[in-house]
Amino acid sequence: MDKEMILVVDDDTATVDILEEALGSFGYNCRTSNNGFKALELMKKELFAAAICDIRMPGMDGLEVMTEARKIAPGVPFIVITGFVEEYVYDQVIEAGATDFIRKPLRLGELKIKLDRVLSERLLQKKNRTLLKKANSLNDRLTGLLIMARELSLELDFENLFPLIIKKVTEAMGAERTSLYLIDWNRGEIWTKVAEHFKKIRLPIGKGISGRVAETGDTINVADAWNLPYFDRSFDQDSNFRTRAVLCMPISNRQGDRIAVIQVINKVGGLRFGKDDLQILKGLSGFVAIALENSFLIEELEASFEGAIRTLAATVDARHPLTAGHSQRVTEYALAIAGEMKLDEDALKEINYAGLLHDIGKIGIKDSVLLKSGPFTAEERAAMNEHTTKTLAILEKFHFSKKLRDVPILATYHHEKVNGKGYPFGLTGNELPLASKILAAADVFDALTSRRDYPKYVGNEGMGFEPMPFGKVIGIFKADRGSHFDPGVIDAFFRCMPEILRRHRGKHFSPEYVDGAISLLEAEI
Repeated sequence: MDKEMILVVDDDTATVDILEEALGSFGYNCRTSNNGFKALELMKKELFAAAICDIRMPGMDGLEVMTEARKIAPGVPFIVITGFVEEYVYDQVIEAGATDFIRKPLRLGELKIKLDRVLSERLLQKKNRTLLKKANSLNDRLTGLLIMARELSLELDFENLFPLIIKKVTEAMGAERTSLYLIDWNRGEIWTKVAEHFKKIRLPIGKGISGRVAETGDTINVADAWNLPYFDRSFDQDSNFRTRAVLCMPISNRQGDRIAVIQVINKVGGLRFGKDDLQILKGLSGFVAIALENSFLIEELEASFEGAIRTLAATVDARHPLTAGHSQRVTEYALAIAGEMKLDEDALKEINYAGLLHDIGKIGIKDSVLLKSGPFTAEERAAMNEHTTKTLAILEKFHFSKKLRDVPILATYHHEKVNGKGYPFGLTGNELPLASKILAAADVFDALTSRRDYPKYVGNEGMGFEPMPFGKVIGIFKADRGSHFDPGVIDAFFRCMPEILRRHRGKHFSPEYVDGAISLLEAEI
């Protein structure tokens, strides 16, 4: 261990010699100066653990030396020595900035005790500053963790949660990259939906660092991943990246089952991830586990809810054997239009459920009306039109989430027209939600282009049971653009209609019908 360097400043040669010899016997190195100016020059060039300085010196006294020394090396403690005890009292010297005060003639035992104490205090202060800096850094990281925990707890959408976890963990850990792998025990795989700078990755459990952690449940912390025999270098080589430090640990749910693996790569500004990083990532993993579990639960609930809704829709459609799939197709067409019109995710979810449920009110329509082949009488038409208000009455009893609270209204308005001549309420375009206008177009399109067990009519003209010729369909939409249908909706529908037709070519639509329809659309557009 290097010896501490002490600066001795005194114009008395005998005193300097005594101090130099004594400091050597105490186990210290020293530099000497016979005046304050030379002492300050030495302080600019070297680091000193402490200074022993006389007060009464020519040119610059010891108090002035201390004042100037603080500008060069503020942390260096000064022990002042003087024989002029009547002129320089202890309190005066200490207030001037000295750490301690010794009267001449020197007593070497006193000097050693005081110098050892001063250096011990200096070392303790240095350690305290280091610990305080470390504590402040940890507090900052912990504050960041609490903020991150709140943000993760608020995000329940899995599609948004995954990249949010990646971003937040990368920032909190001071890493270059982060990967989050979910464990699929049924398929024996780990997979990542988002790994920064990479596409979707699937790996067998046990392969690579993440696969090994998933299999064993052990944390891996290594300074250079390339030294591990099971590390796959192909990702680095394909992406021109060099993986060095890796910290990878499992994530478990509240039941203790491993559900994921989190991996941070390359510590920014450091050779490897340390003990503090390990503790921080353990804390982060707990937050991530809760966020993932909440997201999985929401996904399961939404899947169950949608499954129940689709079953209800299929039950209604099944009352008409040839209308099976009508609600699903209307929903698909409506979502395609909404996507073309750049509606947001919340609007798409509302349209999805409103489309599936738009005909739920037909449950309450008598078979003699619902299954009639041929035109309706006025009374039958009135009875049939009641399915919209029945839809509203049924859906108002559903418990929809806040984001889906408008579904009953959106579904109910699908037979309204922008000119106010629709039903059940005769609302005009300004009063109608855009989603209902989209559903109106999608519903009519499926009715016209699907086979039915009752004939279609345009005015009094019967069009038979088969899908209406596509030229007639286009003609109806063009003629009713601005009266029945919202113009913007029809324009968007025409743009996405070719893709809709291709998707169902050979399934719901015959190949000939699709090919002819697309030719007509291309000619129109």
